[in-house]
Amino acid sequence: MSIIHCLEDLYPVLSPIEQVIAKYFMDHTEELTAKPILMVAQQCGTSKSAVVRLCKHLGFIGYKDFLTSLSAELALRQKDLLHEYSDIYPDHSVGKICTIITQNHIQALESTLRLIDIAAIERAVEVIGKTSRLDLYGVGNSGIVAEDADLKFRRLGYMTYTAIDKHRMAIGAATLKPGDVVMFFSYYGTTKDILETLEIAKSQGATTIAITCKRDSPLYEKADIVLATASTESLTRSGAMTSRIAMLSVLDMVFTAVSSLNYKRFKKVLDYTAEIVRKERY
Repeated sequence: MSIIHCLEDLYPVLSPIEQVIAKYFMDHTEELTAKPILMVAQQCGTSKSAVVRLCKHLGFIGYKDFLTSLSAELALRQKDLLHEYSDIYPDHSVGKICTIITQNHIQALESTLRLIDIAAIERAVEVIGKTSRLDLYGVGNSGIVAEDADLKFRRLGYMTYTAIDKHRMAIGAATLKPGDVVMFFSYYGTTKDILETLEIAKSQGATTIAITCKRDSPLYEKADIVLATASTESLTRSGAMTSRIAMLSVLDMVFTAVSSLNYKRFKKVLDYTAEIVRKERY
C-alpha cells in the first residue's frame, strides 16, 4: 500500500500547515526514516504536534508508527514487491494485462480502506436507515455503480429512484423533500449534470451523499456527506476501472452496514427477495 499515494490523495483537503509537512514527506521520502520528528518539525517551520496530526490523518498512531510503515514500504519497493498503479501498453501480453488490472484493483481497494472516513460512513448509514426514499444518480461508469446500488437497496425494500441521464436526474431531484436521501456517484466530482442536480436536491431539502475521489472537486465541497475513495486515472483509462471498483467497494460498505444495523427490520424482505431470486435458477 503506497503511503505517498495516500498523501497525494489527501493533499487538497489538508490544512496549509499539513500541506507543508505532506510536501516535505513526499519530497524527502527516502531519507525521512532517519529523521527525528523534531528535525522534521523545524525544517517545516511547525511543531511536533502538527507532524503527529498529519500522521494520524493518514491512519497512523503517531510519527513512529508512520515511519515503521514507511520503512517497510521502502523495503518492499526495493525488492519490487510493492505495486504502484500501472498503465497498459500495446506490447503487453495478455498475462501481463491481467496481472496489472488485478494489482491496480487491489491497490485501489487498499488505499480506499486507508482513507475512508468511518464517521462519514456512520452518518450515511444513519440517514439512509431513516429515509423512506433513496435516489441514486450517476453518469457513465459511475451510472453503473448507481444501478448496482438500486439493485442492492431494492432488496431491502427501499423505494428507490435511479437516474443516469440529466433529464431523469433533474425530474427526480425536483420531487425530493426533506428527509429524502440522494446518493451521487462521480469519480471527478465535476460532471455538470451531477452538480446541477445536486443544487436542485439541496434546494428541496434532501440530504445529499457523494461517493467521489477528487477532494478538490465541487461535489466533494457541496455534498452534505462525502464518502471518499482512492484511485488513480491512467493513460489508457484503466483508472476508470479502478475508480469503479473503489466506488463499488464503498457502496458495499454502506449497504452492508445499513442492512446489518437494521437487521430485524430488513430480515423478512431480505429472505423473501433471496427466495424469489433463487426460484429463477435451474
